[in-house]
Amino acid sequence: MGLLKSSLTRNLHRKDVKEMANRRQSLSILVCYFIVYALPTLLVTGFPHLGSEVYLIQTLDYLIGAIIIGWLAWHHAQPNTIEQQPSTWLSTILWGLAGTFIVIVGQNAILNLTRLLGQSTASENTSTLLAVGQKYPFFFLAVLVGAPIMEEIVFRKVIFGFFTPVTGSIGAAVISSLLFSFAHADGHLILYAFVGLFFCWLYRHTGRIQTSMIAHVLMNGAVVIPILFN
Repeated sequence: MGLLKSSLTRNLHRKDVKEMANRRQSLSILVCYFIVYALPTLLVTGFPHLGSEVYLIQTLDYLIGAIIIGWLAWHHAQPNTIEQQPSTWLSTILWGLAGTFIVIVGQNAILNLTRLLGQSTASENTSTLLAVGQKYPFFFLAVLVGAPIMEEIVFRKVIFGFFTPVTGSIGAAVISSLLFSFAHADGHLILYAFVGLFFCWLYRHTGRIQTSMIAHVLMNGAVVIPILFN
């Protein structure tokens, strides 16, 4: 009986240590994410005479931010509830590719429905990013690499992963997806919420955040690449 009690105590202690490590990791990631996204605005405010340099700074900011946040996510990482039984890498890649197709089809369906309802399908956020990228092509590295990596780690791995044990997968996906949608703040709440929910499903289905990363990068690429070769 004493041995059983001792074993249970050790297991509980390990669980507590693991949860504390995950909470510290998540907090570090969130702080870094807010700094990365706030830095360009702070620079423009503090140095109003900055011209095109701000886009180079933002691109480097996003790329370096993605590296730092990625390192924080995987350095001494403890698998969360979603990552207990990860799929094979082949399955991860295939689902990432299939997910790209599904999310693009879903986006088009939502935009068509929006158009039928007589509402605008224009995205101020997307239009601004594309306009900047057309003038400064290096900026597309921030859109294609930096932003998707950071957003998947923050909104799926950290937020969805944190709330899943608390609210269940559905509740956690709703919270994560709404926050993801509000973060883009361009009026297309349902569209971004759909994207967020689907990426949560991809992450949950494979147990690897790389699945939704692949789909997110390729989804953005489907918008950006035609412009680069136009």
